Amino acid sequence: MKTLVLDASSNILYISFYDNNKEIYLIKGEGRNNHSENLLQAVSAGLDQCNLRLSDFKKIIVGIGPGSYTGLRVALTVAKMFAWTLEIPLYTASSLDILASGYFNNDGIYAITSRAKKGHVYGKLLEIKSGGQNVIFDDCFLETEKFLKKIEGYNYFEVNSDNYRFNPLNLNIHPVSNLHELTPNYLRSEI
Repeated sequence: MKTLVLDASSNILYISFYDNNKEIYLIKGEGRNNHSENLLQAVSAGLDQCNLRLSDFKKIIVGIGPGSYTGLRVALTVAKMFAWTLEIPLYTASSLDILASGYFNNDGIYAITSRAKKGHVYGKLLEIKSGGQNVIFDDCFLETEKFLKKIEGYNYFEVNSDNYRFNPLNLNIHPVSNLHELTPNYLRSEI
C-alpha cells in the first residue's frame, strides 16, 4: 500500500512516499517560512521521480500540529484536498511525534521540541516502552524555560531541530472521519 506523509509544522518540510514498509521518496528540506511555495512542487517532483500519480496512494498521513500557523494550514489544506478529491483515507499524527518518530524503535523518555516565536517552544514528553507510547506531557506551547522546568526530574533524551529523525512507520495515527471539520492543533496559549 502506498502512503503519502506530509508535515510542514517546523522549519523542516518533510514529505515522504512509502510503498508498504519501504521509503521510496523523501524530501527533508529546511525552509524559512516558504513551505507554502515548496510543498506542492516537492510532491510533484516525487510523483515524477517515482512514476506515480496521486491516485496511486491509499493512505495520507499529515502532521496536525502543533507548529507554525502557516505551515500547518498549508500541509493540512493540501492533505485534505488530496484526500477529498481522490477519496483517499486521511490520518493525522502529532507533528512533534513525526519529528521524533525515527527514535521510537528505542525505549526511553523523549522530550520533543520545536521552536516557536519569542522564546517559546512547542513541546511534549513521552515514553517509548516495548514499542508502545505513554504520553507524560502532551503537546503544549510554553516559554522554553517553563517547558524545561516542567520536564526536569525525568531522565530524557532531547529531540530538537538539531537531531530530528523521521520514521512515519513508528507513528500513532488517527483516522479522520470528517474532513470538513478537521482543523490544525494550533497551540498559542500557555497551559
